[in-house]
Amino acid sequence: MNLITRWSVFIRERFEPLSHTVMIFAFASANAAMAYAAGPFDIRSRAGYLVAGFMLVWLVFFHMRLFDDIKDYETDKLVNKERPLPRGVLSVNEFGAGILVCVLSEIVLSASLGFKIFSTYALVLGFTLIMRQEFFIGDWMRPKMELYAATHTFSASMLGLLIYSILKDASIVEIPAAYLYIALGNWFVFNVFEFGRKTFSLKEEREGVDSYSLRLSPFGAFALLAVNIFFAFFMLHLSAANITAAAAGKGPQLMPMLISTAIVSFMVICAGMVYSRKPSDFNAKFYRGAVSFYLVAYHLAITINGVIYL
Repeated sequence: MNLITRWSVFIRERFEPLSHTVMIFAFASANAAMAYAAGPFDIRSRAGYLVAGFMLVWLVFFHMRLFDDIKDYETDKLVNKERPLPRGVLSVNEFGAGILVCVLSEIVLSASLGFKIFSTYALVLGFTLIMRQEFFIGDWMRPKMELYAATHTFSASMLGLLIYSILKDASIVEIPAAYLYIALGNWFVFNVFEFGRKTFSLKEEREGVDSYSLRLSPFGAFALLAVNIFFAFFMLHLSAANITAAAAGKGPQLMPMLISTAIVSFMVICAGMVYSRKPSDFNAKFYRGAVSFYLVAYHLAITINGVIYL
């Protein structure tokens, strides 16, 4: 196979374009809706920025996927031999060249959008580069699975700041407190996905592969996830309360959004309660499906209510 074909194999298996683009679009749209609620702007005048900005956010998600695969390469050769990189679909040098092309494309694209956007992107890139090095304490942190995950998912908060910067042509110091709550909420939303996707039934557990259900028990893994669901919703509530207070009662209608996201959150809680009481194969798979649904549906609930009420 030629290089393009081999890269397409990797992307299809490790960053499936349709599902990831839907997820990224939902995430970016939800953050955009809350940025608009925090201070309306003329969307039509920034249409070109929105398209280029979405491309930039998509590329950042992609380069983080590339970072994860090269970072886990040695481990994957032992426990995930079916993945593209361990089985030799791409060489390490080809993979490194792909990462370089991706990051350089982001730098050029962000620079073309203006200094304020580029400066925010530089912070995001810097964080992901440090994350790639496992914050220089990988040997100590890697066995601490929960801490390891939470430090990496903070990148979602950084991306929230980048989205605001793109939409408003603002530097990071110009982002209002009401929106900072949303950016912080992104962290907890992605924690929910991360903690949920590595939770299994007893039969699904693999020897030599850690999971939250093994480390914490099914109930403990669900409890950890439930705490993050609560904090994600609490951050959204704080953002809505700040926006409403600033508007002195004349601002956007945010209660329907809070109700919708609460319903989505409650559905995952119900699936988790069933799984934690009876961690069968079916219940574990349904629970993981509910968590994947949450990642998209939570953001779509914010987006749809934003379109209707903002």
